[in-house]
Amino acid sequence: MEYFVFNYRRYDPLPGYDGFIVVELSDRPVRYHIQPTFVGGLNAQECHAMALAACRIACTSTDAVRGKLSVDRLQRAMTQPCLERLRTMQYLLDAHMITHPETKARFCYLPTVPTLVDGMIISPETLEMAVFMTIGQEDIRVNLRFKFIGSRWMCQFADLG
Repeated sequence: MEYFVFNYRRYDPLPGYDGFIVVELSDRPVRYHIQPTFVGGLNAQECHAMALAACRIACTSTDAVRGKLSVDRLQRAMTQPCLERLRTMQYLLDAHMITHPETKARFCYLPTVPTLVDGMIISPETLEMAVFMTIGQEDIRVNLRFKFIGSRWMCQFADLG
């Protein structure tokens, strides 16, 4: 029996950043995982801060779209086009809830409770995050894209669903 030995160079995967953030409405800490796609970029402390920011923005966005808060509360965290899209979604959802009270009962009265934050560092100035949360028995996912603009990270895209 012959054995072949292949010479290859083993590439270690890029290290990911894992941790927990504590949020008010969750009965346990929310786990996060952020994976870079290149060497360098954010460090562990910055990833922790971004996971916390993404969780806060996702919960606030969801509450704003449900009519519990004003979209204007996100003005410092989101770009203007993103805020306008959230306002449009809030308007459309409000009109839909008027004719569908059963949907309003499922989504509008219970709190949003985050369960997981998953992110990917796309480039030195782009970060994408997915925040998994529940509203009662319903699972919700909020996808966010952050762009480093000027001297801070701004949310330039928020997709709730």
